[in-house]
Amino acid sequence: MFMYSRGLHVVTVRCCSRLMASIAANPPAGLMSDKVDIRVTGLEKQQPVTLTATVQFTRDAQFRSHAHYVADSSGSVVCSRHAAVGGTFSGVEPMGLFWSLQPSPAQRVKRMIPKDVTKPLEVRLCLYDGHIDTRSPQDSAAEPRASCVVERRFMGDGVRRTVVREGRVRGVLFLPEGEGPFPGVIDMYGSGSNFEHRSALLSSQGFAAFRLLYSNFDDLPKTEAQLDSEYFTEAVDWLSDHPLVQPGGVGVIGTSLGGVLALIMGTLTDKVNAIVWLNGFTAMLGTTQFSYKGQILPTIGFDLSRVKYTEDGHPNVVDVTDDPTLEPEKCIQVETILCPVLFVVGEDDKNWRSDKMAREAIARMEAHGKTNHQLLSYPGAGHLIEPPYMPHCRVSFHPAAGTDIDFGGETAAHCAAQEDLWPRMITFLRKSRLHSQL
Repeated sequence: MFMYSRGLHVVTVRCCSRLMASIAANPPAGLMSDKVDIRVTGLEKQQPVTLTATVQFTRDAQFRSHAHYVADSSGSVVCSRHAAVGGTFSGVEPMGLFWSLQPSPAQRVKRMIPKDVTKPLEVRLCLYDGHIDTRSPQDSAAEPRASCVVERRFMGDGVRRTVVREGRVRGVLFLPEGEGPFPGVIDMYGSGSNFEHRSALLSSQGFAAFRLLYSNFDDLPKTEAQLDSEYFTEAVDWLSDHPLVQPGGVGVIGTSLGGVLALIMGTLTDKVNAIVWLNGFTAMLGTTQFSYKGQILPTIGFDLSRVKYTEDGHPNVVDVTDDPTLEPEKCIQVETILCPVLFVVGEDDKNWRSDKMAREAIARMEAHGKTNHQLLSYPGAGHLIEPPYMPHCRVSFHPAAGTDIDFGGETAAHCAAQEDLWPRMITFLRKSRLHSQL
């Protein structure tokens, strides 16, 4: 071994007959929704190796993945060409090390959703000799042969984040770089979830993305037990009138309860020019009183005796909520919505039967002669559909249930759905936007 200086850095070179292996990621920094090319060189022919990915998410929470490969005749592994033969995924999966990240056993944090989207996540990629599992006690002390760090961002260059307090409206606005105006979109998640990552990524796609908050923030109610229609129409009006938002209305994206609210918003105002409904419901839930012009919307009940349990002991609540199709008078009047609606369904959704809800909503629209709907149905996808390459989370805390529940999804199929949906959703919002201006 010898050392030499280069500027202010000291470089150590180990001299031995063993090949000098390296692992590289291109680009080394980019958006969470961007692909990364991972390559390993300097191996022996047909050498078995293990690649790992690690994210130190918080001080007490870590996410890890690993994959087994066999080097080709040139002593290389290229994740976009070579198949993983084992690990947290298998087959040719260029982004498998990212979407198969799993929480460490027993840690409380199950979803890798950032609290601060202005800070990137650092993913450490490591190369090990042989086929090992660094999570197991016998392999945990193994030393990596090479490593590199990939930076995954939620905000693109020049994106601006602003907390909004306008009248009663609360939320966070993300604006792309440039003078605008930009197409506007309102983004909502479900119960108690004040996530901003999807809005930040949408802004990086050129949208003025407003993460509308309706509970558990600032001076808003702690829960969504009581909501009113005026709050949501005020939010639509505010974003539609924003000087950096293009005229002609705004799109609305809603996941879970956010999907319910998105449909309701489409019935309330013609300033909504597109709706993306992600594993939502088609009636207001019994846990929420939603007032409209002084009247409380009818709600769908639930029965906790219908809770089932997985083999791991996690509650499965898919049949807890009553079937709204048996009480059509309580369903949202989707036939009155004027704008295009994209229904997105995970066929393995264990939160509720969103596939049935979507098809019944479409049938109701068609019964009234409406054709302004599309359906994307993904086999094997669960409830928590996120932007591409984010890890699948099957079990996580549900604020309304007060405990961890099974949200469904088979990891590979679920993450393939996320990758397929993202560009389709972006295209749908842009086309609907153009159509509203005709």
